[in-house]
Amino acid sequence: MRIVATSDSHRRRNNLYDIIDRHRENAELFINCGDSEGDIENIPYIYPDVRMECVCGNCDWGSTLPNYKVLKFAGKKIFFCHGHTYGAKFGYERLLEAAKAEGADICIFGHTHQPYIEKMDGIWLINPGAVCNGCYAVIDIVDGKVNAYHAKV
Repeated sequence: MRIVATSDSHRRRNNLYDIIDRHRENAELFINCGDSEGDIENIPYIYPDVRMECVCGNCDWGSTLPNYKVLKFAGKKIFFCHGHTYGAKFGYERLLEAAKAEGADICIFGHTHQPYIEKMDGIWLINPGAVCNGCYAVIDIVDGKVNAYHAKV
């Protein structure tokens, strides 16, 4: 089962659409970690077959999207957020604690624009990087094992 994680498109919706086009046939879930308001609104109309879960970021003024979400996918619990409310630019400790509190196996976040993948205390911390820079992450979950990597459009 495959997740494609994105964040921080900042009005570069063509990059976001290119990522969706590339993976719409091989991904079961798309997760967007915010700073993409204005870029994601038309996705249900353009890509009605794509499942996209979204949260708001610090640049998504007036958004009605939640600050974080928790969901189960392929036997894993996933906590995702933008990262600004957890101080992601200053370290990942608060993100890790929030993910632990939710019992998450995977924590996906954005905000820093820096691609990052590391397993800490049994939890995968994954920042897909910024869509505005062409970066995103692919997370494959097969037989209970997580394999994550970065890609570019």
